[in-house]
Amino acid sequence: MTNTSQTKASDLDAIAETGPVIAEGVDQEPVENNRRLFTGPRMIAVAILATLYAGFHMAALNGISISAWTGIDLPLLPQFPLETWNFRIVHIAGALVLGFVLYASYTWKEDAETPKDTALLSKAGYALFIPAALALWSALSFGRLIDSGTLPEMGGLVSWAAFPGTEIYETEIWNFGVPLLVATFGAILLGWFERKPRDSFATSDLVLALCAIVVAAYLVPIFSTAARNSVGTPFVPIGVAFAATAGTAMIMELTRRVAGLPW
Repeated sequence: MTNTSQTKASDLDAIAETGPVIAEGVDQEPVENNRRLFTGPRMIAVAILATLYAGFHMAALNGISISAWTGIDLPLLPQFPLETWNFRIVHIAGALVLGFVLYASYTWKEDAETPKDTALLSKAGYALFIPAALALWSALSFGRLIDSGTLPEMGGLVSWAAFPGTEIYETEIWNFGVPLLVATFGAILLGWFERKPRDSFATSDLVLALCAIVVAAYLVPIFSTAARNSVGTPFVPIGVAFAATAGTAMIMELTRRVAGLPW
């Protein structure tokens, strides 16, 4: 007992000599070197976007329905509880949008010079919005066609006859798939060279965010048709291959930004 008391006393004496342990800053979140730090309206816009994304998950997972609560059927709102495939698609698309807005393709270092703003290159990147917008318009057109009631049904589901030689097949390739890949890979490449201030949106990142929305806008209506049963077979619509390629490329690019390269 005496030895224990002496040990405790010596420990207290050591603490008294060194002073209290300072825990200042231990609860502060570390900021990654490539995370953008927004201020003003941009910060508010990103905060609203993140809130809507979180709210979507709470509504989808808890079966919240505005129409069931109010009796008002508002257009363009998803039906909850959300179908599993649709939930996954929107979940990934929303994460890509937030990820590309928040994490840049390059890093800022405190002890280095601020990267020069490549304003001219950013303006040139606006051209990538054209193929992305064309792909989005095509995806929305596919959704309207599926909801029109003019397509035949198969097993209680609307059929999506996107086979070689059909008009839908050609439209999926040239009005949706090719423009989507041009915008996606063009924006990924642009992101390696474009430089913007840390509190600004980069053109390449906004294009990638739009491409993520395009992929979701295509897959959600297509997976509501009988085409969902063809996944993994030679009968899968060609547009699914384009959407999957673009989506995989965006996931890999965002993973590189968040986790870094494996070396």
